[in-house]
Parts: sequence; C-alpha cells; structure tokens
Amino acid sequence: MDYTESIRWLYSRQESGIKLGLTSIIRLLNELKVPDPKMPIIHVAGTNGKGSTCAFMDSVLRSAGHRTGLFTSPHLISFRERILLDGRPANEIEIAEGLTCLKELVSEWEEAPTFFEITTALAFKLFTEKKMAVAVVEVGLGGRLDSTNSILPSVCVITPISLDHQHILGESISEIAKEKAGIMKEGVPVISGPQHDDAREVLDSRAEELGTSIQYVESSWDQENVSLRGKHQRQNAALAVAALENCPLQINRDSYAKGLAETKWRGRFDQFPQKGGKDIVIDGAHNVQGARALVETWKEVYGDNKPVIIFAAAANKDLPSLINVISQIAANFICTQPNTTRKLASPEDIAQLIPSHITNEYEESVQNAIRKAEASNRHVLVVGSLFLAGEVLSILDGENLAFEPSNQ
Repeated sequence: MDYTESIRWLYSRQESGIKLGLTSIIRLLNELKVPDPKMPIIHVAGTNGKGSTCAFMDSVLRSAGHRTGLFTSPHLISFRERILLDGRPANEIEIAEGLTCLKELVSEWEEAPTFFEITTALAFKLFTEKKMAVAVVEVGLGGRLDSTNSILPSVCVITPISLDHQHILGESISEIAKEKAGIMKEGVPVISGPQHDDAREVLDSRAEELGTSIQYVESSWDQENVSLRGKHQRQNAALAVAALENCPLQINRDSYAKGLAETKWRGRFDQFPQKGGKDIVIDGAHNVQGARALVETWKEVYGDNKPVIIFAAAANKDLPSLINVISQIAANFICTQPNTTRKLASPEDIAQLIPSHITNEYEESVQNAIRKAEASNRHVLVVGSLFLAGEVLSILDGENLAFEPSNQ
C-alpha cells in the first residue's frame, strides 16, 4: 500500500469505534516483538496538559542529545503528527510500510484491532526500528484500559484530572481518577501535577497498593523562559522537569533551559498575526478546565480586548459550563461545523447557551467563519474542539501537510 491507501485502510478501522481493553494490543506488540525492553518509556495520563507536558519532555530530551520517539493523539492536520521521530513527523514511506505490515499481520484475526490499537502498535514499531533512545507516550483515553497501557514505563506522569469523557470514564472525579491511576505500576515512580482532593485520594491509595512513590508538583517553572503561553504551561513545564529528573537518562541544566524555551506544540494558544495588527489565536480547549486556563491566558496576553469566538464542540461535552467560561472574554460567537464524522453539538443548542448580551451567528463553512471573523477588525479566537483547531490550522498554514480529518 502507498501512504494514501494505508491511511484509508487505517481510517476504515474507526468504523468499529473505541473499544477499551489490552488483549489485542498485547498480542500485536508480542507478534511485532516491540517495544525494545531496554528503551525507557515515559507514560503520561491526565485530563488537561498531557500533550504539552509530553512536548516539553520531548524537546528537553532532544536538547540533551537523546533520540526521541513521541506518540500523541489526536492529530490536528496530518496523521503523521501522532508519531514524531527526533522531533519530525514520521514520513509517508515509514507510515505506509508500517501499516502494510500491520494489515498483513492482522488479516486473519477473528476480531481485527481498532484504529487506536493499530496506531499504538505502529508507533512502537517505528520507535524500535529507528532505535530511539527514549519514548514519550501520551494515553489516548483514560489509562487503565488504554492501548498505551500495554507497556512497562520507567516513569508515570499524571497531569491534572478533571471531568471529561464522562460517558466512558465515569461521572465523578474519583471514577475518572481510577482510570487514570490504572497506568501506575509497581516500583515505577509517579509524578503528578496538582490534583483535586478526590483525585489525590485515589492516586495515593493506588500508589500505596503498589508500594510505589508518588510526587506531586505544585509549583510552576519560573527559572527561565517557557515557549508556550500561559501560567498553566509553566505548571506543565515544572511537571515535565520533575518527570525527567526521574528518567534514567543524563540531562544537563542547559538542556532543560533550551528545551523548554524551544518547545513547539500546535493548537495551544497558537498565535497567527494578521494584517491590521490583529491576531487569530487557535486553542484546543474543549473542557471546562482547559477553557479556564485559556481565559486566564487570554487576559494575560490581551487584557480586556475581547475577541470574536469561532466555536464548535462535540455533542458529549459539558456545553453550558464550557460556553459560560468562554463567554467571559467573548465579543461575539460564530458557530461552525468542522470536517469530522464526530457527532457535534448543533448550532441551535449552542446558540441557546450563549448569554443574551453576546451576539451569535452561524457559518457552515470553517473557511467562511474565518473570513467573517477577520472582517470584524477584532482579534479572533478559535476554540471548543481539537478537530476545529486542526481544520483552521490547515487553512492558515498547513505546513505543507494535507488535511486528514479524523474522529478519534
């Protein structure tokens, strides 16, 4: 298969939906004989800040001269973004060859692996073949039954836990924390960001059961410049540093400063200056905790200058709370429909939740929503969905990557 054919085959696996469990992924990894057991793995779970924390660690490790594999999800523009090798997206040949191998491997299986199981196996296959010195791996969903939980890490990281994906992970902080705590392993150090009391109780209990240590990082990294904007990113940077200090690789002081200052992570308060001195800002915030961090960062950067909001959100999100928080900085809303098969909240449902003093309108095309927002002579903020963030990024710059929308 070439790249286009291989991605088409992989995306066809999304039709089977999300199936949490480890049986298929363990079989896949065993048959592929990956990952290399000598390769340290940093495993990251949590609700908000997982991707940014992973990106900080990957950047610092590369600054220290280590070859890195980084696995994150979802992608914003191209599927290739999910698997970074030494900081670059896996190329089309690497992806196509890997997926061709996996398609042949599972062709006779009675129950074919899911999209995410195949993607996880592909990442570990490439990390092993390319002889990466270390892998940074983000949990896809939850933790306990996530495909990435099939490996034995050197360090476990848990970012702040809040309500998200309740229809799958549980309705309370405690229930969700139990799923996240599922990545913890006996004898493997756990580094955690600040946690709600209910989450902390669950994590402490699980650590005690396993006889392992857990370190909470409550501070922010204020020693040098951090490239990503916002107080929450300085907290993510501190968490990344604490995790790396527990990783069995040498990292000197200068590498921390250089890596944190040079970290790039798309779609997180991503600023695009426009003609006339206004910016388009793209942020993937799609739950209440993420929205609060975004609002705080907006005020820190733009003060009382209110933007036009381009908004879309998945139907299963806490829309009333999400819109209530974002409305604090909104001049007006333009609702739109990004290109995804994911079930989205209807424009009518969104409009009913927007405070009456804030105008709102609808543009079916994301491209037209951008044009209308730019005509307002205000800053523009794109928020509510990573799928929306990815489509706007593909329109604004794309980095020569073809837009490959996904629903997972």
